[in-house]
Amino acid sequence: MKQSERTGIMRILSDMISADEIIDAREISFLYSLKEKYNIKKDDEFQSVSMTLSQAVSILKESPEGMVHDLLGDLTRVAMSDDYCARAEALLLLSLVITLTGSLGVDADIVSVDASGLNIEGAQMLYIESSYDEQVNAIIEDHYRELYSEAQLSGFDFLYLPRIAGHYSSLPEESLGQIISFLYPRVSHERLASIIHKLRNLSTADFCKYQLSAKLNIKELFDVQPSLFIKLSDSNVNNKRHANFLILGLDKDVLPTIHQFIETFSGMYRNRILNYLREEKGRFVYSGFHKLILDLHLLQKGIKSSVLVDTVSGDICFPEADVKIEKLHRREKALYALFLIESSSGGVNFDKPKNVHQLGRYEKRIKALQEKYSLIYKEFGGEKQNAPNLEIPEIRLPMISLIKRQISKLGDTLYHADDYLIQRNIYGNYGLRIDLSSCFCRTFSNPDAVKMESSAVWQRIIAL
Repeated sequence: MKQSERTGIMRILSDMISADEIIDAREISFLYSLKEKYNIKKDDEFQSVSMTLSQAVSILKESPEGMVHDLLGDLTRVAMSDDYCARAEALLLLSLVITLTGSLGVDADIVSVDASGLNIEGAQMLYIESSYDEQVNAIIEDHYRELYSEAQLSGFDFLYLPRIAGHYSSLPEESLGQIISFLYPRVSHERLASIIHKLRNLSTADFCKYQLSAKLNIKELFDVQPSLFIKLSDSNVNNKRHANFLILGLDKDVLPTIHQFIETFSGMYRNRILNYLREEKGRFVYSGFHKLILDLHLLQKGIKSSVLVDTVSGDICFPEADVKIEKLHRREKALYALFLIESSSGGVNFDKPKNVHQLGRYEKRIKALQEKYSLIYKEFGGEKQNAPNLEIPEIRLPMISLIKRQISKLGDTLYHADDYLIQRNIYGNYGLRIDLSSCFCRTFSNPDAVKMESSAVWQRIIAL
């Protein structure tokens, strides 16, 4: 047996024993006999502390079938070694059986997430997908009450984001804003409005890609088939709390797969506690995945944001992330705004052509570019005639470098922060990977934030 397999087995045994948060002397006694059986050495135990449950499962998926079945039998005996199989033990055991043997006939995986800053509760199954599947969503909508009731009887809440969005929409906007402000008093007014809009328009695909995947770093959820996402347990990995989840693929057999999962689980564990529907008029649920939805939207990490060029306050902001670019002079801010509008037409190339016939076109283009820059510089409060000369590399390049350094500091906050950086492509063009439709502005003539393409001030500049 490989060391990686012994380490993986030790990780799984540890998680099974601690799943119910009660360590029984009989479980420890049985553990010692299993360590001897699988020849687990002290070094394997040390290594297991640095391994996630997800990594352990991935290793054992490649192990001999006989050994895996033997291990699953031993895990069953671990769960029953104290004469009682707790709910958490039953759920973890079933998930291991499904992922290691494929017993349900669908794709299944266990993922482990660093949850140090998040409290993610269990007893819920969330429907997930990375792109809208019309057929599966139609089945869920048609059978929602049936699915919810069946999950409820086995101790789960079945959560479907379009239904949650509908519930948030039923709450008056003022009440919803007051509740969120109470829970998160530091959230700005602008970001609060954005969060309310997002809660009322929850998209399962966007939530998977830009919340669960981007902010919890669950790469598997950026491109995931219709599945159930179920919290299993917590693990201590290198003194950091990790949350373990089952991703149970549904394919097109949505109802049979969910029925079989619930029936199998119910056969292993007799539920005595019913989870009741708590989404009622005027009530804001703040637990489990409901809490996670709000926490992730407010978590300043991996946020896909628009860009706001605010010449009233003199700032360039990322509203959804509630941050702005710090320590830039108006010359750099004006340059960044220039690249925003020029990127939509391929970017800016400052390389002077050697061909005499092309030189005239280059000089005309640079003159128009400088005029645009001077007007933007003026919008930020500077004198038009004092705008730096962008054609001079010794002036232009340090400005670009400073902008890059300041935006790089927001790398953890912004989703794909490189998209917000001024970069030079293989053709020598400087630009950003930000669509102009995602760029907004606020001017003295129009203090409300509007798209740059819709602003009279910016339309004149873009048209030059």
